[in-house]
Amino acid sequence: MPREPKQAEAALQKLGQRVRAGWAKKHPISERSLATVRTTVREVWEQQEKERRTKLFTPKIPPPPKKKGKDKDKGRGQEPEI
Repeated sequence: MPREPKQAEAALQKLGQRVRAGWAKKHPISERSLATVRTTVREVWEQQEKERRTKLFTPKIPPPPKKKGKDKDKGRGQEPEI
């Protein structure tokens, strides 16, 4: 193993790459798994795009102005005070 820290890091990175390549070769990802992931990612992306478009193109309607004075509906459905 090299003694300098930079050479040691480079050697470890190279070893990591070789280990990952070997793992990928021994345990390949099936087309079925890839298709499932692609479908899921596409569905999530379409949902996010739909929400984004709806948010962008929905007109902003200001809230109705508040009434000043007494509210006529206040007290409906309640017993009158005696």
